[in-house]
Amino acid sequence: MILFFNPGHETAVLNGSPFYTAPANVVSMQQELAYLPAWYGGCSDVVLVPGKTEEDTYYAAIRKQYPHLPMPIDNIKECTGQEVSLWGISPQAIHYFETLQQKNDINLVVPKWNNSYLGLNNRRSAHNILSELVKDIPQVDSYIIPRFCTSLDEIEAYLSTSTESLIAKAPYSSSGRGLLWLPDTGLTRTERQILHGILKKQGSVGIERVLDKQVDFAMEFMCDGKGKASFHGYSLFDTNAKGGYEANYIGPQEYIEDVLCNKISSSLLMEVCTRLERLLGEKYAPVYKGCIGVDMMIYKDKEDCKLHPCLEVNMRYNMGYLALKLYEKYICSGSQGKFYISFDAKDGKTYADHLLLEQKHPAVFDNNRLKQGYLPLCPVNKQNRYHAYVIVDTL
Repeated sequence: MILFFNPGHETAVLNGSPFYTAPANVVSMQQELAYLPAWYGGCSDVVLVPGKTEEDTYYAAIRKQYPHLPMPIDNIKECTGQEVSLWGISPQAIHYFETLQQKNDINLVVPKWNNSYLGLNNRRSAHNILSELVKDIPQVDSYIIPRFCTSLDEIEAYLSTSTESLIAKAPYSSSGRGLLWLPDTGLTRTERQILHGILKKQGSVGIERVLDKQVDFAMEFMCDGKGKASFHGYSLFDTNAKGGYEANYIGPQEYIEDVLCNKISSSLLMEVCTRLERLLGEKYAPVYKGCIGVDMMIYKDKEDCKLHPCLEVNMRYNMGYLALKLYEKYICSGSQGKFYISFDAKDGKTYADHLLLEQKHPAVFDNNRLKQGYLPLCPVNKQNRYHAYVIVDTL
């Protein structure tokens, strides 16, 4: 299987063009973190890393330490007949591999575009699943269901009658992007401009009540393309004040379950998981093969902790699934830590940070697993802006 990292695919899905060009920062992320899928891939897989050169010593060193890691390749001439696994399926990514096929005169099993993917990547799909969960599970409150508005007047009318703080979300966005906290005192010119831009491009805006967040986490599922969705595990992650992704917990599933069940019941989690397997199996799995991450939140309402079981449905591979598989395959069972994605626009800063982390947290391995210390998950050089790495220590 050929693994390929194409972040920001929701925007490519919305655009719909095979010739879509991603923003410069997304292109940089794709290039600099191209090897990331290796950490959830299988030993017989390969990862397409365009521009990889033989003198890239990182790959030789990391595969010596982890001999079962997928091989990086910079062309697909020897990959005829192999299946392509995209981080996220979009017309642009499909066209990219179809072009490579023609250029190299080989046959690949490339995902096909299905028009239903446009709706399934929209936050309205998450809204529909959340509505089903609210209807079926009494412990899940209905006031967390978002309302979709199609005009500025409708948004302002809703804001004027609400007694709660509200947040707006673009229908095609994820990982903390496309969020806008709405002021209780009414929209300013800046907020109107932002909302007008979303409405013009995407047709609607989701408006939700701001909740007193306690824990960010997700359930990770795999769809088989034949109507079955199966639960693969939990991911526990950190976000910044604006809701943007920062880091994932690396460690045993039992620890994550303890964190969650310290605030809500295990029976509620199990019921949500079972119902999500059914709902994803009905709505996504008949037409989609790959990973789905369902973002959730534990929040406080007065003195009670409650569950928001479906903030987002990410129809793609994601950092939570990567962290889950990374721990299973490459980290000592007696260790835990965090997986980080960072960005720094200053020339040389990411590389300097990399050298400092190597010095402060030297890596210690035990039986080809990281026991403690720092491990970069992709090559780091002086030109890098993005940095993907883990730091773990013994429990």
